[in-house]
Amino acid sequence: MKRTGLLFVGVIAGTVLALAFVLAPSQSSLAVFSNANRPAARPAAARLQSTSTPTPPPSSGERSDELPPADLATGGYTVNALPTPIPGESLVYFVPTDNDATATVLYLYNTDTVAHTVALRGFNYDGAMVYAQNISVGAGSFLRMASDSIAAAPPPSWATPAPVITNFTDFTYFASLSLPKGVKVEGYTLFNPGTGVVNPRTDQGAMPLRFSTDPATLFLPAVQRGP
Repeated sequence: MKRTGLLFVGVIAGTVLALAFVLAPSQSSLAVFSNANRPAARPAAARLQSTSTPTPPPSSGERSDELPPADLATGGYTVNALPTPIPGESLVYFVPTDNDATATVLYLYNTDTVAHTVALRGFNYDGAMVYAQNISVGAGSFLRMASDSIAAAPPPSWATPAPVITNFTDFTYFASLSLPKGVKVEGYTLFNPGTGVVNPRTDQGAMPLRFSTDPATLFLPAVQRGP
């Protein structure tokens, strides 16, 4: 009787061990599959990316201001050819700022009784002209230019007349304006971090531009001094 009981216990123990051996791999596989597909088990980096601030679209609508313009690689224009002063006009230089977080705003005011065209040119680091635009300013009128788009609902003073939108990109190291008789200019750079849109209702730390008749004086160590 005692021998029969021990035999029965041995059969039960063997059956349990056999079942454990057969089921263990499948349970392990199910655990791996479940963990791999469970959202909570995804890498921490993926969760950070999903909650981080998305990168806004470039201000130009098609490409970043920090990518080279299409004509920059081939020069686009004549190298080292600073503009020749137009007789009767004032040629001034300034340094624009236009990357994905900054913009330049120009004010043009024509005090003359006839319309004028202002020649705006931009140059890269070696003096090659990489930007050219002619701006028409009506008689006795005021015009704004901005190197980024304007907010959808600007103040009335910015809506009429509508600003001229331009795009220097970060590859325009300095620029020139040929000002006909009676045309005045002023301007500033501003910060619009991560938006690529000029919002006149927002304080954006505007800094006035410095204009000069000699491009060399725009850069240190040649510093303009007061009288």
